[in-house]
Amino acid sequence: MKIYRVSIGDEGGPSREVKVPSKNDVQAGDAAAGLLEPGESILGVFETEDAYQEVNAPPAGTQTHPDQIT
Repeated sequence: MKIYRVSIGDEGGPSREVKVPSKNDVQAGDAAAGLLEPGESILGVFETEDAYQEVNAPPAGTQTHPDQIT
């Protein structure tokens, strides 16, 4: 599993970054979606080398098993 840095916020306005574990960038966006505030969207997803593995959300499940991490 990789660590992704996801930029979320308002296009042209304030933004913030969260880190989530995921197998790929699409699932990283899914994992970060639970952290969005009203009016925010995902602005970018970037793979990172995080030696400490500190994350802000659990990994997302799959479409067939959204409650299971596979």
